Amino acid sequence: MLENVVTFASAIGFILKVYSWVHIAAFIASWINADPNNSIVSTVNRVTLPMWNWVAFRLPRNLTAFAPIFALMLVIFAEIAIPGIIRSIGAIMTSSIEMGGGLQNIVYYILYGGLYIVSNIVGFVFFLAIIWFVFTLVNPPLNNPIIRSIMYLIDPLITPLQRFLPRSRVDLSPLVLAGIAFLCREVLFRIMAPIQAGLLI
Repeated sequence: MLENVVTFASAIGFILKVYSWVHIAAFIASWINADPNNSIVSTVNRVTLPMWNWVAFRLPRNLTAFAPIFALMLVIFAEIAIPGIIRSIGAIMTSSIEMGGGLQNIVYYILYGGLYIVSNIVGFVFFLAIIWFVFTLVNPPLNNPIIRSIMYLIDPLITPLQRFLPRSRVDLSPLVLAGIAFLCREVLFRIMAPIQAGLLI
């Protein structure tokens, strides 16, 4: 019985994994202005845009541009939490673990999923900060859609740092942001490790 539950949970996890990659593909397609009439692009948009719009409707107006990222983070959270919850419930129902241990396991999966999402967002900020620092050295064309997208994402985080850092020939704010993101992610990993070790199934 438990083996069937675990198999079902793994199948759900695999479907959500594929769905997360579809979101990534849609995000990339929006960056490169892919032809919406292409059959693959059209299918990807039909699968992802309803969720993007659902998320955008629930976000503050100044954050609606980030709806695709929030949608992807929700899918990744579900990919971690839902299979874990299914396995935990299955283990409780088959008496493989006690009720208290099973409920704790569910809470751990939810916490781990949430912290994993936060760590990914912080890692994404680190990645963008490094890219933006390179861009400041080569002066890329701002009419490029990828450059504009990165600038739109990273500028709200860099601008406050620029007010406090001394002015220099090279803008160091992206490196400072990258350093802060790196330290924050290390702290998150240290918090996540005992939670992951505490999972029972």
